[in-house]
Amino acid sequence: MTGELARTRHLEEPEGEGYFASVSDLMVGILFVFLLMLTVFALNFQVSSDELEAAKREQARLEALARERAEAAERAQREAEALQALLERQRTALLRALDLLDREVESRRRAREALLTRLRDRLEERGVRVEVDARSGVLRLPERALRFATRSADLGEEARDAVRVVAEVMAEVLPCFAHRGRSRDCGPEDAPILEAVLVEGHTDRRPLTPGPDFRDNFQLSAGRALTVYRAMAGAQPGLLALRNLEDQPLLGVSGYGETRPLPNAQGDAERDYAANRRIDIRFILTARTAEEIERLREEIRAVLESSR
Repeated sequence: MTGELARTRHLEEPEGEGYFASVSDLMVGILFVFLLMLTVFALNFQVSSDELEAAKREQARLEALARERAEAAERAQREAEALQALLERQRTALLRALDLLDREVESRRRAREALLTRLRDRLEERGVRVEVDARSGVLRLPERALRFATRSADLGEEARDAVRVVAEVMAEVLPCFAHRGRSRDCGPEDAPILEAVLVEGHTDRRPLTPGPDFRDNFQLSAGRALTVYRAMAGAQPGLLALRNLEDQPLLGVSGYGETRPLPNAQGDAERDYAANRRIDIRFILTARTAEEIERLREEIRAVLESSR
């Protein structure tokens, strides 16, 4: 019996060792799984941390970009406001300039009209009939007031008397519109507006046969204008002393032949020919501007320079 008990113990002992071995293996397996899960968790945590950091960096980048855009928008707004202010100053200056130029042009136009009207009225009072083209600034001496013989640049007695009257009236009126020539007869709106006063010769359109006196209508028209100019200067030498703002003589001569017919006399009728055989006295306005406009030009130039 004792032997059987011993065999029984001997048989039972290996079964207990196997049990504990199985539990140990199980624990090792569980520990391995735990470690594996811990590793996976650690890896996931690291990945999540990296993604979080990347997200934070991206958010920071977007916020910085948003701030830059906001600052750029603010700068653009300030620049737009500055540009708008500059444009407004330019617009104001240009409107002032336009207003001044309009007033200057209108003032000169009125002054020239007053000059032509004054000349016409005084000439008609003395029996010399003339025509006025206010738009062109022309005092016209038609053939009926100043007649030349055919192919001639010489003045007859009647024509010479008419030129003398024209010279006398011009000597009375022109000083009010020339530089340094004002007199007590000048009106409050009279001003030195004249750049030149041209005695212009014109002929009809019929060709001129060349001869020893004149080769063509150009030479004939220039000869007639020069004759009138010399007759006026001889009758009133003071006309040659009149000056413009550049201190240059006002009175001059030009000849246009048949090249400038009147708009209403371009046909072949005798009345058209007669209308174009004429002497025009053209009053050319000075191109100089008033001192106020000169100052305004400098102001505009300064504003434009500041916008570069």
